Amino acid sequence: MTPAGGKGLTRRRFVALGCAAVAGMLTGRASARVASRLSTAVGVAAAGGRFATHPTWNPPPVVVDTPAAGTAAGLIFVAPISFTSTEIPPGRYGPLIVDDEGEPVWFLPLATVLAQNLRVQKYRGSDVLTWYEGTAGPTTYGGSCVIYDSAYRELHRVHAGNGFDCDLHEFLITARDTALLSVSNEVTADLSSIGGATDGRLVEGIVQEIDPASKRVLFEWHSLDHVGIDESFRTDVTAGGNVDYFHINSIAVDSDGDLLVSARHTSTVYKLDRKTGAVKWRLGGKKNDFQLGPGAGFNFQHDARAHPDGTLTLFDNGATSVGAQDVEPASRPLRLRLDEEAMTAELVQVYQASQPRLAIALGDVQQLPDGGVFVGWGSAGPFSEFTPDGSVRFDATFGDGSVSYRALRFPWAGHPASSPAVAATSNSDGTMNVYASWNGATDVARWQVRTGPARTRLRAVHTAKRTGFETAITVPAARYVSIVALNRAGKDIGASPPAATRSL
Repeated sequence: MTPAGGKGLTRRRFVALGCAAVAGMLTGRASARVASRLSTAVGVAAAGGRFATHPTWNPPPVVVDTPAAGTAAGLIFVAPISFTSTEIPPGRYGPLIVDDEGEPVWFLPLATVLAQNLRVQKYRGSDVLTWYEGTAGPTTYGGSCVIYDSAYRELHRVHAGNGFDCDLHEFLITARDTALLSVSNEVTADLSSIGGATDGRLVEGIVQEIDPASKRVLFEWHSLDHVGIDESFRTDVTAGGNVDYFHINSIAVDSDGDLLVSARHTSTVYKLDRKTGAVKWRLGGKKNDFQLGPGAGFNFQHDARAHPDGTLTLFDNGATSVGAQDVEPASRPLRLRLDEEAMTAELVQVYQASQPRLAIALGDVQQLPDGGVFVGWGSAGPFSEFTPDGSVRFDATFGDGSVSYRALRFPWAGHPASSPAVAATSNSDGTMNVYASWNGATDVARWQVRTGPARTRLRAVHTAKRTGFETAITVPAARYVSIVALNRAGKDIGASPPAATRSL
């Protein structure tokens, strides 16, 4: 079986991934390039990666392979997880913002749940952070979608309505200040047409539009009302005992206000009437409505998004199974041009890394303001930025083999409600090392160190440039220390409580 307009792949029956792929059913494989650098990166983390100001934290190190050159403004938003284990090591995983050097800017370590799909969105006129949060294990359904303000305070925790549970794949705040959620719902169905039981277990995809404040469901669409099992390329029974025939992995708003839904297991992007739920057209898959130009076919895609210039981006995973031979040599971040009158789809751009990368799951393509794109390579691991003409202008990966469902770039101004953190240790030569950080602050330029014999008797003794998440500064030893954050204008924007110096 081959999706209409696809690339003629030989297809096997699949070992179903479902969302359990994210939680660890897949085996993570670092590339040879990353593996050669892994011992160094992890060695650094083991030796000094646990910050003095946050000693229980150890987020995955980020290895930058192509330094940023001419990149779009903003920071990088990821939510690292492991494919090799469902364990959550203390202080290891959670929403993570890093800069172009791979240095953390903000980190929220989570102890019992995993975060996915961290991004910046607009809600009621303000920039907010959003992500999905759910338990680790054989499924990543049934969690909640979180909205944080720029002070890193929770505004809303959104759940699916009508008795359903949302999943990790989509949480999109619209221009109407509503939220589009993805839901995976198991039902009893007659599966005899695919060799199953007459009372089999089938997983359908549901799209909901919800008001985050009132929790009211404004729109609900069920795949089984519009898409038959015969459209699926994945009808084997999963390890969970069901058939995940559809598998929503993105929901987007088209330029005309209708919805675009990407279904991985039918290799199809569906355009839905936002009022009636009717399927207006199918791009790709067995019932493709478009004439596809050379190279415009795709398989098991993720993250389909329409843009004002009439193009559509998506991440063509090109992967058909886990551990099988019948896969494409590489995944392809694509830009297509759709003509909805002529019903044609033409390839505009393929964004290619220096080495082929195959992601059997996950992945995204984000359009940037200058027409370039930021790409998360899903289960392959890295994340990259490309110029409009397809040149690589940034490339990085997690040094420990972690992956992120999506990787995105956004401008972000964080103003933490918390205070800066300080730690200090004395040295035998009469000096002490002072460590300064402020989790999530984006406008700190310099640190002023204040020391003294008592908490109430501190004076400024040194000012140093901020260097990375945690800045180390050496000053004459004193009993107590505080640090003051200064912005680029030299204004005091926050200070830590005084802390006692520790002896080594």
